Amino acid sequence: MKKTAILLLGCALSLMALSQDNDFKRDLDKAKEEMKRNGPDESPDYNRAGRLLESALQKNANSAEAWYFYGYAIDKLNAVEGEYMVRVQPGLTRKASEAFEKAVALSNDVYTGELMLLDPHTKILTVWGSQAMKYAYDNKPDSTLWSLQQAATRGGIDRTVLAYFRQVMDECTKGAFLFTNGDLYLYYLLYLQQVEKYRTDVVCVDINLLNTRWYPRWMVKKGVLPVSYAPADLEKLDIMRWEAKTVSMRNNNSRLADTGIAWKLWPSFSKKYLLRSDRILLDVLQQNAFKQEVYFPADVPSTMMLFLDKFLVCHGLTNKLVMDTTQNTMPLLMARLKKLRYLPSTSRGYLNNRDNIQVLNNYRFTYTTAVNLALQQQKPALALQLMESVEHKYPETTLPFFAPGAKDWFAQLRKKTEEKAKME
Repeated sequence: MKKTAILLLGCALSLMALSQDNDFKRDLDKAKEEMKRNGPDESPDYNRAGRLLESALQKNANSAEAWYFYGYAIDKLNAVEGEYMVRVQPGLTRKASEAFEKAVALSNDVYTGELMLLDPHTKILTVWGSQAMKYAYDNKPDSTLWSLQQAATRGGIDRTVLAYFRQVMDECTKGAFLFTNGDLYLYYLLYLQQVEKYRTDVVCVDINLLNTRWYPRWMVKKGVLPVSYAPADLEKLDIMRWEAKTVSMRNNNSRLADTGIAWKLWPSFSKKYLLRSDRILLDVLQQNAFKQEVYFPADVPSTMMLFLDKFLVCHGLTNKLVMDTTQNTMPLLMARLKKLRYLPSTSRGYLNNRDNIQVLNNYRFTYTTAVNLALQQQKPALALQLMESVEHKYPETTLPFFAPGAKDWFAQLRKKTEEKAKME
């Protein structure tokens, strides 16, 4: 009789555990479904998603994935998009960060669950980076500094990736513009300039944030963004229909002999429109008129650089806007390749974040830019030497490819280079 009772109790406990597991999965799946709503007639309800995730975590507090999505829900409640960044609240920032930290800790520092977009390490950086931007906007430098230090101490800053962004800034001349795209650029560069006081002369401008109302207004007010628009007109500037046409940029730099450049500007969005950011960036470049040198990180897409490709020359991890594209830039690029750092063989924490791996792959693709340039100049032996150099400097064991397609592209370039070298 006693054995039967124990067996029945064991069965009951197993059924309860199974039921709890099923309830946990149901709540987590419903929360994910809610957060992924992105149709023209629907938008996510992050309050509902947050409640579902709280319910899920009550049933299983050891789920890294549930903590990750909970952090994302809180972050979206704090600022659903860049326009609301300057309204973020430190209490919600801390709560979101702690959820991402929990996801990282439960994953033994390598999160393998489903992603909304960014890795939880990166999200620790972005939530504190947004808080820092809010404080900078409010002219509170001490609080700005504190927020960025929180990002570092809580695991959002990787020293290897920080070294990468130092090299990006090192390629910029004194007082240059650096127009960037993406959260890692925005917040790592902010950290370097605000915490380390590194290259504070460089004017870093986030292209995505030019789509907001507050960011261009703030940058103009600080006197770092030249525009032709009156404040009221800048505020009204919006997305507009656009048909491809030639636009121009004059040269007001007396040290340069050229009169300026002209190029075809295509619609950047949905093949029909120019975004607010496009219009502001175009105006800034036209007002700058080559007085300050202009750089874009090499991974900024052409659509965000106003299709200026034929006037951009590779300086390594960045592309520089120039008027004269006839000069041989290979010597400069070769000199820059020598300065690109090896990745550490001991401290390998950067590998725990997929976003880090993607941005660090720019080391590899800077070399392939040089390979293609050598092939264009009919120097296949040099091209093959560069391929061998990049494989030695950044082997897959040190720097994995961030996507299978990228690895395939690299392999095809290697094969093409070998064939050209054999024909020489």
